[in-house]
Amino acid sequence: MTIAERIAALPAAVNTATEFNGKLTQGAPSASVEKSRANAETTRKSVLSSLYASDRADYTKEDALKKQWRKMNTVNLVDILDGTVDRRNRSLSIQDLERRLQEGSVSPSVEDTDMQMLEFEFKGIGFDAGPAYADVGAEKVSRNIEYVASRYAAMEARIKETYSGALQKTELDKLEKIYQRAVERAADKYAEIVGGILEKNGVSGEKEKLSSAYRESVETRAAQYREFLRENQEFTGVEGTENAWLARDDEYIAARLREQNIALQTAQAENSGYTRRDLEILGQYASEITVMEAKANTYDMNEERMGLELAMLAMKTDTIEEEGGISGELKETLEKTLNGFVNSFMDRFDQQLGTNRDEAMTAYDSRGNVALDKESVWNVYNKTMDEYRQSGDLMKALVKGAEYAKDRYNQKESEGSVLGVYRYMNGASYWNNFFKADTGSGYDRAVSTYSRHLTEFMDFKKRLDSGVGLQMNLTGSSNFYTAGSEGEMISEKA
Repeated sequence: MTIAERIAALPAAVNTATEFNGKLTQGAPSASVEKSRANAETTRKSVLSSLYASDRADYTKEDALKKQWRKMNTVNLVDILDGTVDRRNRSLSIQDLERRLQEGSVSPSVEDTDMQMLEFEFKGIGFDAGPAYADVGAEKVSRNIEYVASRYAAMEARIKETYSGALQKTELDKLEKIYQRAVERAADKYAEIVGGILEKNGVSGEKEKLSSAYRESVETRAAQYREFLRENQEFTGVEGTENAWLARDDEYIAARLREQNIALQTAQAENSGYTRRDLEILGQYASEITVMEAKANTYDMNEERMGLELAMLAMKTDTIEEEGGISGELKETLEKTLNGFVNSFMDRFDQQLGTNRDEAMTAYDSRGNVALDKESVWNVYNKTMDEYRQSGDLMKALVKGAEYAKDRYNQKESEGSVLGVYRYMNGASYWNNFFKADTGSGYDRAVSTYSRHLTEFMDFKKRLDSGVGLQMNLTGSSNFYTAGSEGEMISEKA
């Protein structure tokens, strides 16, 4: 009899509950009820945040104990149908479990491989492209590469130590298939998202190269971890102690591998020219320009602001190319992407204004969405970039560009040429507060537009120099905190 047939043959459920006779009373929940709700919410968040092991990247001894408890209490449908589910370990405390692990009397054993669980955990490795913008940050690229490479190396070592002969080969073959699928899936998704953003901005033909570079980055890191394990078989510090059982948990070994800070091999990928650092930078860059576009509102982003903020993007791009430790291949790609984005950003913004006009119900609404004056955008952009090329100082160029842009904005206002245009009516605060703090009550801490840009650049530069990631801090992503007076000396070229 098949499982489906056995399920169909089960008796129908019967409701044996008595009629509810309780009375509802109005009032605030009791403290015990609130506590129960809080505990339930904590448990829910804990479960959701740990569906994939990659979300528990540090993987501590506590995680290892919980994982072993789950492994011992996993049941399958056939056991349920047969009524042979083993419930003896359900009441086992964490303390008792740890004692048994120390004694080596736990079944299934810690080192028993669970390829199905590994494959499930690898499915948590990937990248997201939401409806508005992508999420391919530098930290996510690093996390995904490090996690898959370390888990693969640790599991391979565990299989070789645990099994022999034909069984060892079978397990290694399973591991290789799971690993390759995980790498392929993440590489293709990265290439699809990032390459798609590049294509949208006029840079085509990069998807295959990006996918290849990602795969090679994982392979390179996995090879480093495998070599480290061969040369340092007892590196965790638990060997010979009461916690020696942890050394037989491949996930624990993988987590300790990632803590070793093994120097990266940064050679360019043979088939693409991109390095892992390139992938981190390009992923974040592509994500950030989609953020910039998604948050550019046709109701408050006027031409002068657009020109200045596109110039800020260009100057930060130049900083990445000069100081970001990237390859010549990526420098060329960034240049092409920037040039394409500046033009396509204005085109798509103007198209949205056109759509707004087409849907306008009144002449007033149509006037409010008047077509973009690209010449005004280019005037501010070029003025800012000319100053940057002459001084080599981003913040000086920002000041000069902002002074020019604000004058142009005020002139349009005084002449009445933008009367009734929504983006000028609603975007006044950007320029009114550019060089002085906002005196409104909308923020806990008043900031000027200039100080916001200054702190954004300080954060961007600090992260770029440290190599921990990249935060472009483009439109809509500011932290809204005031820079200290020492921030005025940010430029090393001043």
